[in-house]
Amino acid sequence: MRTIRFALSSLLTAAALVASLTFVGAAPASAATARETRLIAKINTARANHGLPPLRTNPELMVVARAHSRAMAGSQLLFHSTSYSTVCCWSAVAENVATGYSVAGAHRSLMRSAPHRANILSQRLRQVGVGVVFAGGRIWVTEVFRRPA
Repeated sequence: MRTIRFALSSLLTAAALVASLTFVGAAPASAATARETRLIAKINTARANHGLPPLRTNPELMVVARAHSRAMAGSQLLFHSTSYSTVCCWSAVAENVATGYSVAGAHRSLMRSAPHRANILSQRLRQVGVGVVFAGGRIWVTEVFRRPA
């Protein structure tokens, strides 16, 4: 009986430890991953090189961008969002999507595309959310830009 109580006590302690690490140590859904942080830095470096102010990250846009990147990775297809209804309160909104094998490569491909480059270097847009998801051996990228209403 003592062995069963000890095993049960150990199991409950381990479960409590795992649960506390899962919930206490977990980053908020809007917190940027290392890849996302690197991509945001590349966007703002490109803007600075063109005399533009940096874009501010927005938690809501981060969640939207990450969800779209997950959807693309899940379907293994690159596609634009069909609706910005989940993005609140904007007077201008834009989206870039890409796939590749590195953050630097995805950013380079976006900067080589005139419409995507225009979004990154837009003087009208003030905020950005970036979602980078790794799946199938490559990254799936969504950049959502907004000028708040």
